[in-house]
Amino acid sequence: MKKVLVFAFLILASACSPATKITRSWTSPDKYQGGYSNLYVAAIIGDVTKRQTIEDDVRSKLSKLGIRSTTSSATIRPNFWMSTDLDKNAMMNVVNQNGQDGIMTMTLIDVQDEQRYIPGAMMMGGPMMMGPGWGMGGNFGGFWGMNHGMMMTPGHIVNDRRYFIEINVYDVKSELLVWSAQSKTLNPTSMEKFSSEFAQVVLERMLEEGVIRKQ
Repeated sequence: MKKVLVFAFLILASACSPATKITRSWTSPDKYQGGYSNLYVAAIIGDVTKRQTIEDDVRSKLSKLGIRSTTSSATIRPNFWMSTDLDKNAMMNVVNQNGQDGIMTMTLIDVQDEQRYIPGAMMMGGPMMMGPGWGMGGNFGGFWGMNHGMMMTPGHIVNDRRYFIEINVYDVKSELLVWSAQSKTLNPTSMEKFSSEFAQVVLERMLEEGVIRKQ
């Protein structure tokens, strides 16, 4: 019984934990110590809809922290990233027009598929759940009530997909990289849920490490 409850608790905890985690981060000693307060947000993703979804979620959560931001989706043409005319000066011209002090970029760097085996588990059921008195006492009825309800579910193989995203923050004035991190997302259930959770997890780490600061 105790083992079953522990197993159920672990399943529940796993289901409630975020699918996205920061796996590593680095902070430059040259970053602005006061925290950046006006970010240019750019998701370097070919899919326009996905790029806008991620950028909008980051912008929305930055706004709740009192931090201003502008997104690439709102300021440049859809084919900007794919243009052969794209260069650093063109990008910086867009950024400087909006008065940003930091540039935040997000890039998908890897997708990994992996199979793993989920072992079978004991589950409760049967006569033990039939009501008061059943399965109680030191007799055959008690033994039957305590054991007949224990059933083993078969093990099975699941396919996992992991998405790795690199997040960089650059100082606008120096154009130097001042913060970098990598996130890992396991089996996102939808683009909308992934995007919202990703933005929340990344911005929380940026707050913790002084890259941004609540205004």
